[in-house]
Amino acid sequence: MPETIFVSQWVARGVPRLLASYPQKNLDPNLIVDIFGLILREEEEPHEGFYIVSYPENAIFSEKYAGRNFVGYFSGLELKQLVGLILEEKEEPEPYRGALVRIALRLFRRGEIPTAEEEWEDIWTQMLAYTKMPIEQRIADIFRDVEARVILSTMVDEGVLTLDDLVRKAREKISFPTTRDLLISYAYALSALGVLEIRFDEKALVERVYLISDVVFYKRKPTKFDIIMRVPALKELYSQRVSEYISTWEAEAEKIPELIGRSDVYNLIQRFRNEGLIKKDSLSQDEQTIAEKLRAEGIIVEFGGDYVMLFDPTYKLLFPKWTIARFIEKCREDMAARELLKNWLNILKEAYLRRR
Repeated sequence: MPETIFVSQWVARGVPRLLASYPQKNLDPNLIVDIFGLILREEEEPHEGFYIVSYPENAIFSEKYAGRNFVGYFSGLELKQLVGLILEEKEEPEPYRGALVRIALRLFRRGEIPTAEEEWEDIWTQMLAYTKMPIEQRIADIFRDVEARVILSTMVDEGVLTLDDLVRKAREKISFPTTRDLLISYAYALSALGVLEIRFDEKALVERVYLISDVVFYKRKPTKFDIIMRVPALKELYSQRVSEYISTWEAEAEKIPELIGRSDVYNLIQRFRNEGLIKKDSLSQDEQTIAEKLRAEGIIVEFGGDYVMLFDPTYKLLFPKWTIARFIEKCREDMAARELLKNWLNILKEAYLRRR
């Protein structure tokens, strides 16, 4: 488990500032200076993205931190904030990559640094819980935010964009003010989840974003479908609801991330997946409240004092074949687009081989 989470501010012509840390409160500001120094060994100035640095053997805090990993996510030069984790000795950084980016997103979206102990305790708990979330819940969690949905929609339309063009197009679709750094952070979060890939184009000297997978949220037949088939009234209700769902599935898709992206709701959905039918009086008061929400969304029905799962809300990653087909049409008269297509197909190949 990490030792501390911290938030710091990059100052171009001054000393980086420590804005907050938890649970360790008395973090030495000079340690933050060292962390930025390690990042700057790689680049002249920090750029948005994820960093892993190892503390050296011959620095001020080497007695305590030598060889230990620090992981950080830098917002970019608009917000100029680094959200980082100090890991324990021999602790690997990769398990915290997605969790750190997601926590950074919440802090950047909030627009101010939390000050209350309870808020930091909640952030710390969320960060630790995220590392244990199944991929289904992580993907649903990010798509609870409109920014992520707009970015995916834009990439499904375009296939390949520079990072700057993605930000510009996404801003045009979002009805409220949002910073460049925040949108870029969402792109990196989606990259960590395997939805997008961000690569630096050394010829053009720009960062490009490639669509790896489209994401669809939908309701599928429950695992314990035999329970429905054994009861004529439930079988008839299921057929009726399926007919209705065919015409409303796109509108309902936006509601599903809010269900499976929340840990308390997801846990009860998992129980319904395993059991199919749960007696109402076996649920706690909090669980009954969640069950009523699921009933209102058509996921479960109440039948004879029991709750029965009617639909299973879930997601699917889809190979972006229609986006590729449209991009190929663009390549007929655009030589530059052909080179992008070649790179994109190679990146897709690498990404799907990694999933095997």
